[in-house]
Amino acid sequence: MSEAPFSFPANPHTYLDQLGETGPPRQITLNGKEVWLLSRHADVRACLADPRLSLPTVYAINSGQEPPLAGLFRNTMLGSEPPEHTRLRRLISNAFTVRRVEALRPRVQAITDDLLDRIAPLGHAELVHDLALPLPVLVTAELLGIPEADRLDFRLWSDTMLWPGDGPDPAGRAREAGENLWRYIEKLTEDKREAPGDDLISALVSAGDEDRLSYQEVVATGRFMLVSGYETTANLLGNAILALLLHPDQLALLRREPGLIKQATEELLRYAGPGIINVRIAEREVRLGTAVIRPGQQVVMDLAAANQDPAHFRDGSILDITRTPNPHLQFGHGIHHCLGAPLARVEAQVAIGSVLRRFPDLGLAVDPGEIGYRQHVFLHSLVELPVRFGAAAATLEAAIG
Repeated sequence: MSEAPFSFPANPHTYLDQLGETGPPRQITLNGKEVWLLSRHADVRACLADPRLSLPTVYAINSGQEPPLAGLFRNTMLGSEPPEHTRLRRLISNAFTVRRVEALRPRVQAITDDLLDRIAPLGHAELVHDLALPLPVLVTAELLGIPEADRLDFRLWSDTMLWPGDGPDPAGRAREAGENLWRYIEKLTEDKREAPGDDLISALVSAGDEDRLSYQEVVATGRFMLVSGYETTANLLGNAILALLLHPDQLALLRREPGLIKQATEELLRYAGPGIINVRIAEREVRLGTAVIRPGQQVVMDLAAANQDPAHFRDGSILDITRTPNPHLQFGHGIHHCLGAPLARVEAQVAIGSVLRRFPDLGLAVDPGEIGYRQHVFLHSLVELPVRFGAAAATLEAAIG
């Protein structure tokens, strides 16, 4: 099996220095191959919806190559194109409704409150592991009907699929974790067939004949949603809270006007969203101005640059929680626009609003230069976010002052 043309170096910093600058399409060298880098909002938006550009999983399967991320997207909407994608998205949308998402809002609030109750007496916390990671884990598990006793295993498998590390055989570790998670979702799906509950997997397996996913599709969708439903949201929460702490004027404004939380969430998605890049492979020739993308060439779309493009965002390099309209591309565009976007928005609105309300003197517990990021090709993700509040925050402020 030949190397997939969209494989990336384990260390994203070998190409991250080429990202972040808005400009016309240009070619860069990645893994010894020439690939196209797109960074203008209009170019990225157009290519996200262009049927001539194929998703990496689809291209890999069609080319007889191993799909990325341990085959996470196989048999899912992100591993298919129309007409199969159209059918899958329609069936899953029927189960993953706005009503179901909004019905989760009280539970999101209750889970958030419980997590914050645990850290409130301490005066300090590490918000990645104390809030940003467990909140979407618990919410996604409830959405899908994962028993509480199994949630730690699920998180470990998910982490390994996305963050296999740099040691020997990271791809093998990711595959093993993916297989473990697949077997778990298989058993869960069978259990839901026998005793359905008020959860998404039960809704998928209980659908009528005209709206039925295949067994493989239900299991694949469950595994995909378990992983993607918590990882990207967790990264968003950490990035967003840090961005507010680094912009005290915007933090103060949101405290004074909590009704801005929906606008603020969209701006934080634009300014500090978890997605670094999106990727497509050309199935047919695509022309963007003078650029000619040939069949088989990889297209890397720079989301950060597109989301700060001055042609679409006035003062795009500045965080402005009152910004409107805000046509950011963090959730993609076109037929592959993220189906879980409404849930991610609810979680972010509840979590960010609750943190600011509960801890009015929240502050960083370390110098901003000490904040580290995990190295990942696709995701902008904090290693940790140490904070202080209450008496501890006052003591820290006095020491720094």
